[in-house]
Amino acid sequence: MAGLLVVLIILGCAVQQYLKSTFVKSFTTVIITICAAIVAFGYFEMLAEVFTGRGGNSRYPALIHWAQPLSFVLLFVLAFAVLQTIAAQLTRHPVDLGLWPERIGRVVCGIFLGLILSGLLLTALAMAPLANKYPYQRFDATSPDAEKPNKVLLNADGFATGWFNIVSSGSFSGKRSFAALHPAFLDQLFLNRHNIDDNISIATSSEAIEIPKKKAAWPAPQDLKDSKGKPVSPKSGHNLTIVRVGIKKKAVKDAGTFTLSQLRLICKQKNYAENPLAGKGKNIYPVGYLKMVNQLQEKRLNDQIKLERADFDGKIKWIDFAFYVPKNYLPVLVEFKQNNIAMVPPPVTAEQAPPAVFFIQLSKCATDIAELEAISSAKVYGVELAAGPELLAGLRLKINDPNQWRNAQTADSIKPAQFEDGKINYVRAELKIEESTQDEAKAPKFTRKKSWKKRKGIPAMLKPLKGYRLLSLKCNNPSTGVAIKAEQLPVLVELSGLIHRPVGIIASGKVDDQIVYEVDYRSLTAEDIADGLTIAEDGSVAKAFPDTVWLTEQAQSISEFYVLYLVKSKRNAIITLVQPADSQMTAGFKEYEGFLIK
Repeated sequence: MAGLLVVLIILGCAVQQYLKSTFVKSFTTVIITICAAIVAFGYFEMLAEVFTGRGGNSRYPALIHWAQPLSFVLLFVLAFAVLQTIAAQLTRHPVDLGLWPERIGRVVCGIFLGLILSGLLLTALAMAPLANKYPYQRFDATSPDAEKPNKVLLNADGFATGWFNIVSSGSFSGKRSFAALHPAFLDQLFLNRHNIDDNISIATSSEAIEIPKKKAAWPAPQDLKDSKGKPVSPKSGHNLTIVRVGIKKKAVKDAGTFTLSQLRLICKQKNYAENPLAGKGKNIYPVGYLKMVNQLQEKRLNDQIKLERADFDGKIKWIDFAFYVPKNYLPVLVEFKQNNIAMVPPPVTAEQAPPAVFFIQLSKCATDIAELEAISSAKVYGVELAAGPELLAGLRLKINDPNQWRNAQTADSIKPAQFEDGKINYVRAELKIEESTQDEAKAPKFTRKKSWKKRKGIPAMLKPLKGYRLLSLKCNNPSTGVAIKAEQLPVLVELSGLIHRPVGIIASGKVDDQIVYEVDYRSLTAEDIADGLTIAEDGSVAKAFPDTVWLTEQAQSISEFYVLYLVKSKRNAIITLVQPADSQMTAGFKEYEGFLIK
């Protein structure tokens, strides 16, 4: 469609100039068109800021996405009309250069005029919030590659923007060169709106990004791994560089959802990097961001990143993006979406680099239940992590009240359950579930509050500390014969690196042709009961409980195995890994980047 449009415009201009004009007027029209295009390219962003606002809310929010294309067209039309009026007064007297010079000259000028006008039209359409396939599909819809753009017939839009880049980077550039601010301008436009069909904003109503004034860029760590734990592949002739970009909370409505194709790093050759706004630049797009310590979360250009207000600890959310910067080039600018730009200070060395900022999207995290990646190099390893309504999902132990619990406890229990308002504070018990007896019916009723009636079963009996949430890790069925020590139970690793140790286990196994349950759990701190849980300053459990899982020594087989954890819930803690204590390997989640504890 775009190619047909180019052909029609060129043919129309050639015919119109041949039939209705002279060579001198045709040539003058071409020059006027070039001058009007220079005005449009040079000042459309300045005029667009009237609609989008600068540093505050937009005055015309309905025009935010249309501000740049409308400004571009308006400036071109006005400049063309003024210059054409002046030229008409200067060329009132006809000039005839002869039959063939006139015929050939008019057609040639008409072809150039059509090429320029069609290129300008396609450029204006590329600025507009149209579907990705309009005016043509410049990049692959499913996996765009910034280095492999498709081109329209005769590269009309590339011709229109290319010569202006040449002009703007030369003696006409002034203090701000278009070639420095917008290298590969068409690629920027098309990649910026590549996911517009997903309702992703292409512009923001206020300033959305910020770059640290110091230590904003530095070399990536040498031992950086990808999301699969493998060393990040190097790129020939490039250095992997980390650049810290901040998204402002006040702009989260427009800037909270974006793709990596909307974030670009402008680099310049080292010899010309002193003045970042002059000369020529080079677009570099991110390959991912730092997810955890020495781990890069690789992303495609059309992968979406979603920020929610809960992601912000303050006014700015910092993310460390990774870019392959060509050797002998330095990052000088960061551009975001259509109308945000910030300067990057000179990069620092790896030794001067600030502590890394780790990031996981809350929208990519599980909140109730998540399956873990398979790992079998440990005695006990996690299979599924759960919280909330999915806590202990699948557990076959069906005890609904303390009376039933007390009847199931055996004389071999190390420490019978202690209840408070129908909830367990402390227990190391052996349970055997049998049919109800008359003695059970005569047992005194356990008093409980009305709220206890709404929640029944084991999950309701487990009492977490105030301000904490209880998590259950369903594990493999470990082999029997030797008791499992607390140090062999898996630990949860938080995004910050904080480690969470177990506060209990629930396991079932076959002992002498009978199903026996072991339930070990503690919920109170050392200040509340002797030998209770010790909570460290960082809020984690300082020592795992229980000391041993003795059922694994007594049972012929294990049928269920759950490990319990306490994690603070007054902040958005994100569990990223589950590590068996006696293994060097860690397991992530199959369908999620993390597990969110709200």
